[in-house]
Amino acid sequence: MDFTVENAGTTIACREYAGSGVSSDAPTLICVHGACVDGTFFEGIARELSQVCRVVVYDRRGCGESGDAADGRYDLAAQAADLQAVIEHVGAPANVLAHSAGTLVTLELLRTNPAIVSRAILHEPAVTNEGAGLGAAPVLLEMIAAGKVSRALRAFLGAIGDSDPEAPKLTEAEAKHALRNGRSFMANEYETTMTCVPDWNRARASKTVAAVFLGELSIDTPREAGTRTAAELLDCPLAVVPGAHNGLRDRPTAAAQAVRGILGL
Repeated sequence: MDFTVENAGTTIACREYAGSGVSSDAPTLICVHGACVDGTFFEGIARELSQVCRVVVYDRRGCGESGDAADGRYDLAAQAADLQAVIEHVGAPANVLAHSAGTLVTLELLRTNPAIVSRAILHEPAVTNEGAGLGAAPVLLEMIAAGKVSRALRAFLGAIGDSDPEAPKLTEAEAKHALRNGRSFMANEYETTMTCVPDWNRARASKTVAAVFLGELSIDTPREAGTRTAAELLDCPLAVVPGAHNGLRDRPTAAAQAVRGILGL
């Protein structure tokens, strides 16, 4: 079921997945996608988890079917307000599953309004082994400032790559908005996201983060160090799950089993 939520004049596109045997009062899981993608990233795992709970996937502002920011804001505070609006629309509190840059949105919401989240799972937070942002490359910032956003996007995607040899090809739904998603992130979010330092103390004090996920193929990469640091700073379990950085998309059945185990679904 498709629906929209309005926040500060911005239209946020949402999709709900619920199996035929799931009651209307079943727990709700909200999925928060990362950079250069939209909510279709979660389509496979959403269908898997919809057999045991309501799953709501949304496109962050400027991505997918959602509108551009009506107020021109793409900072984490505005993004967290969008997430809050989605949760309030479907019924608070709700569980949250966040990926990569989407974990920063979730951590910001835990700073401002932790009571609205029941439990959260963070898959490979976009931080370093010191718990800070991954760093914005000066050369990419120069490209963006010069209006060469597509060129900056190609360089960014080429640098991060995907280390899972079993990763499926881009689906038609993902390809539909791929360029818009990537350009929006580079033009509007890249610098603030890559230099973000989450409020780890507030997030830890909320006792809301149930687990941090690390893809088994991310072990021995820089992503492992940042993920382990996040788990330590949040004082929560670290769970190794199949796949690489995009394991929630690439290995939906195994990822869904891991989510069910953590949330007791």
